[in-house]
Amino acid sequence: MILADKIIAMRKKNGWSQEELAEKLNVSRQSVSKWESAASIPDINKILELSKIFGVTTDYLLKDDLDETVYTDSDENDSRVSVSLSEANEYIESSRAYGRRIGTGVLMCIMSPVPLILLCGLHEESASGLGISAGAVAGIGVTVLLAIVAAAVAIFITSSMKMKRFEYLDKKDFELLYGVAGVVREKRASFERKYIAQTVIGVILCILSAVPLIVAGATGASDAVCILMVALLLAVVSAAVNLFVSSGTVKSCFDRLLSEGEYDAVEKVKNKKIEKIGGVYWPIVVAIYLGWSFYTNNWGFTWIVWPVAALVFGGITSAIKGEK
Repeated sequence: MILADKIIAMRKKNGWSQEELAEKLNVSRQSVSKWESAASIPDINKILELSKIFGVTTDYLLKDDLDETVYTDSDENDSRVSVSLSEANEYIESSRAYGRRIGTGVLMCIMSPVPLILLCGLHEESASGLGISAGAVAGIGVTVLLAIVAAAVAIFITSSMKMKRFEYLDKKDFELLYGVAGVVREKRASFERKYIAQTVIGVILCILSAVPLIVAGATGASDAVCILMVALLLAVVSAAVNLFVSSGTVKSCFDRLLSEGEYDAVEKVKNKKIEKIGGVYWPIVVAIYLGWSFYTNNWGFTWIVWPVAALVFGGITSAIKGEK
């Protein structure tokens, strides 16, 4: 019996479809189909995973003269996944793209109030009131805001779906195959300088973001100029956060693969707690922002909710991280 027939037999014996087996192996259904039709054969890493999943020896899978199933003595409940070098590289590259997309989405969320702020400011400063009522200006601004946020949410959802195939790195125990950890460490070391540079630039941008607005207020600039400075502040902050998110995502992927930093056993528990709190906290912040803004119609001021909320959440995160 050849390998293709053995894969079919063992898959059916376990009652799995090709899709289910593919999911367990983190490959496409087409790959499983090719293996079972003998159009291609799994690489050695997938052979090892098949051996673990089916609970049979590699000799049984690879030797055509062994027709009688030879089971291993390993624990049938062992779900430890082996990660090959190609899989690790693919995860790293996917994380780079994911970080860029999420960074863009966060930037859009922070910048979303800018059109509304500018429209309301121009309406108040214009002698003709832009030729439309204040309510119409607010309606247009809010529509644009919601459209930008909706586009950002679409980016978040589609980006997360593309990374879904790597969920096993969070949900399952895994081990890097021989030599993979060394390569990952080298890649992380080469990325370290870029990560530090982007972090420093982001911090500097955050510190300096309020300077134009402070100068405008101190020099008695007109309301129109102050409004423009508020928009500039949000733009600078959004650029800084984009740097934090994009570089931080890549660093996290290295730490996740090596099970170091925030991804060691203790830190994982703390991160899950932070994620649960964030899942409730940020929707409440959005509700407060929109409710306050609609009630007061003072969109040029209510943006202050975001930096305050970020500082509070940062304090919560620090408190959780400091727990023993």
